[in-house]
Amino acid sequence: MGGLQPGADLDLRGVTVPAWLLDALLDAMTGPDGRPHLGRTRFDGAVLPSHAVLHEACVEGDSSFDGACFLGGASFYNARFFGNVSFRGARFSGNVSFHAARFHRHTSFEEAVFAGDALFGEAVWHADASFGHAVFIGVACFDRARFGRDAVMQAACFGGAVSFKRVLVTRHARFERTRFRHGLWLGPLVAGGRVSLADASAHGGLRVHAAARQVTARAAAVRGSAEFRLRHADLDLEGAAFAGTVRVRSLPQPIQGVPEPTWTDPSRVRLTSLRDVASAGLHLADVDLSGCSFLGVQRPDLLRITGDCPFPTLPARRRWRPWRRDGRGRAVLADDLAGADDGDRLRVLYRELARATADGDHPALSRDLRYSALEVRRHTEPDQWRRWALHLLWLTSGYGLRAGRLMAWLAMLVALLCCGAAYLRHADHQTIAHPRTHDPVPAPGRRPLKPGTGKIVHPHGT
Repeated sequence: MGGLQPGADLDLRGVTVPAWLLDALLDAMTGPDGRPHLGRTRFDGAVLPSHAVLHEACVEGDSSFDGACFLGGASFYNARFFGNVSFRGARFSGNVSFHAARFHRHTSFEEAVFAGDALFGEAVWHADASFGHAVFIGVACFDRARFGRDAVMQAACFGGAVSFKRVLVTRHARFERTRFRHGLWLGPLVAGGRVSLADASAHGGLRVHAAARQVTARAAAVRGSAEFRLRHADLDLEGAAFAGTVRVRSLPQPIQGVPEPTWTDPSRVRLTSLRDVASAGLHLADVDLSGCSFLGVQRPDLLRITGDCPFPTLPARRRWRPWRRDGRGRAVLADDLAGADDGDRLRVLYRELARATADGDHPALSRDLRYSALEVRRHTEPDQWRRWALHLLWLTSGYGLRAGRLMAWLAMLVALLCCGAAYLRHADHQTIAHPRTHDPVPAPGRRPLKPGTGKIVHPHGT
């Protein structure tokens, strides 16, 4: 160790490092600033002592801890890694702390095992951070962490509690196929791109509080209730299964403590798909449903809508309905506009959604959905006579849901009756005022009456 100096390379691959040796090495490489400065560092397959302390170390070159075994707790508090870092397959037998650590290039914790608590609070990654297939048996804390690019946790397993409070991800936060044994409380979190929970499973519930461009939980399995409080996001829940109630609502105010990117679009959540979603209830508040696909959602009768939740609409014919000042067209489903082939399922879906919204704050929406259900039936009814009856009902009264159309027909009928009655009355007045006179026809051989006399003149005498 006499030739070691700050910034020297260190190669301890496959070495069992006792505590006194690690301390001596770090002391020999400590610079004037009081920090150990390491160059290219290799600990692949090494066995490091219990309570390995590398806090405030500065690793100036690439470092590798692949397959290393930490016999007890380890501390990398406030460490600096200026090169690529790899802890692939490392084993941490006790608690490990990377609190306030800085990673300037790509970092990999893939397939690492954390037997104790793993603390990454206030850690900063200036590039990608990958925890793919990692196993966290204890508590995992990423509070106030910053990810310069992607936070990749695909297929990881979190056996204990998980905390991602005040986290900033510049691009994507990826949790595909990740397992959470004690549920997940994700956020408050801001992601410049996508937050993906596709095929993830969470025991004990799921809560997502985030501002992102897209949030997807396709085919996710949640054994409990779920809550999505989002800003600016397109939310996709297609094929997800929830044992409890699902609540989705928009956040009007920015998340405190985490800077958001400059987004110009509205902050309202845009729900894109509820196809084949299974849950014990769906509660939507101030969510944009203009592009949402509902076809295949289970128990649509449990849907509850509050606040301003716009549906797609057909263009309003204001010239025929001048009383509708808002100009709003009839509310329909995006599946209907997309030309869904299954008319029976679409009709049933319309009817169930109309029942679900009948007791809420949107009576006009419930009427539009009932109307749309009958419209689908009118166009798909196989029986000809019933189809004609539906056409007649639609033409005369809009299936009993368009009072204006019925009043127009009644007004037209009353006008025709009044015109007919007026015509008959006028004809009767003319008959009484100018009665028709009939001149008597003289008998054969007699002359007609002379004007002014009441006598008949015979041709051969009076």
